[in-house]
Amino acid sequence: MPLIGFSYGAKKHKRVHEVCSLSFKILWIFSVLFLVIVQLMPAAIAGVFTPHAETIQVAATFMRCWSWCVIGMSLFNMYNSVFQAVGKWKISLFLAVLRLGIIFTVLSFVMDAIWGVTGLMWVQAVTDTLAFLIAAVLYARFKKSVIREAKETPVAAPVQTTANRIVAISREFGSGGRTIGKEVAEKLGIPCYDSEIIEKISAETGFAKEYIEQYGEYAISNSLYDNALAGRTYDGRSDADKLWLAQVKVITRLAEQGPCVIVGRCADYILRDTADCLTVFIHSSDEKRAERIVSVYGQRDEAPAQRLHDKDRKRRAYYELYTNTTWGEASNYVLCLDSGVLGIEKCVEMIRDLY
Repeated sequence: MPLIGFSYGAKKHKRVHEVCSLSFKILWIFSVLFLVIVQLMPAAIAGVFTPHAETIQVAATFMRCWSWCVIGMSLFNMYNSVFQAVGKWKISLFLAVLRLGIIFTVLSFVMDAIWGVTGLMWVQAVTDTLAFLIAAVLYARFKKSVIREAKETPVAAPVQTTANRIVAISREFGSGGRTIGKEVAEKLGIPCYDSEIIEKISAETGFAKEYIEQYGEYAISNSLYDNALAGRTYDGRSDADKLWLAQVKVITRLAEQGPCVIVGRCADYILRDTADCLTVFIHSSDEKRAERIVSVYGQRDEAPAQRLHDKDRKRRAYYELYTNTTWGEASNYVLCLDSGVLGIEKCVEMIRDLY
């Protein structure tokens, strides 16, 4: 649901289709395996809960009938979740009421009257199969509307590129990336944007500077699913999404104004197609970084190692949520430097020489 909701809100229709297709395959495989296991050994499963032979015999018969519901139930819930995720709450409510409020109730009376207890054993399986087929038809209609919307969406204007040379520095927390960025800018005689970006984003969005500083490059959670779900409204967007869009606009504008150094905030990804960008990733060992944050930020109640890992995990989650690429992976950068081994000055010198 969160992945579909985010992708649909961002009009990434292809990603919506990919998530739904993968979900369908996983649920289909799981359902069939579950069904096979129950059909082959219902008595053994029932025997886990009771030693009574007659109860096991009745339970085994019931389970063989009931287990046929699992395919329809799994896929019905998937389709219903899709409608919830994209804000089609009326369809979702209709399907939920239809399944248990109407189909199940009617079949319970009808199948009991015709086949007695045996009919009741099959009610759930027949209910979920019918509900799944109806949901599948509604989903097919929704899918066609998404495809039509994608085709009717105007083609975006060509991306305007700039010849300005930009240094985009990504960094592990405590590696000295911010210091390196400022010193590189000073030696090259160009501006460095770090906290300055926060002020510009605040003016763009109206968000408080403290909020931007906390969530401008840090996710609220380490989990991709939690981040994708958090704070979403009917249009699939959250405050974090609005902050990201404003950040993209501000960073792009800064790159257009002239050569500069930009520290963090996914600038390496944002400018990948619009600027002549020297992308750098600064990292270091936990020991070196722990020493640095204590000397720079002071000792706190939380252990330095824990502070490092928490910051890095949230920074990584944020980067991967909005860029769909891996944070810190060497192939995504022109230059990866270990500031703990090379030292701040050497890192500055190497970046300046490559510029």
